[in-house]
Amino acid sequence: MIIDNDLLDKLAYLCRLELPLHERDAMLHDLNEIVAWVEQLDELDIDNNVVLEPSVVLEATRLRPDVVLNTLSHDEALALAPSSDSNYFRVPSVKG
Repeated sequence: MIIDNDLLDKLAYLCRLELPLHERDAMLHDLNEIVAWVEQLDELDIDNNVVLEPSVVLEATRLRPDVVLNTLSHDEALALAPSSDSNYFRVPSVKG
């Protein structure tokens, strides 16, 4: 399969992209390389592959029990916070 200008226009429309003229050649080249790479997967013989079992299997008995211990109340957690406001934690702003 080769991607030509008509198919690129359809793809750009479906993706809601506006491709400037100076980017079209690079996009065509990149998309054709991707398609060629994917077509190489057709050459793989996947009919006779042996499925290997995982070397490590976790048993359910090895997992720790989910037990709640020593929980903090809302007021205790707020008291440990560096800064709080009424019922909320105050944190530094991350906006620039």
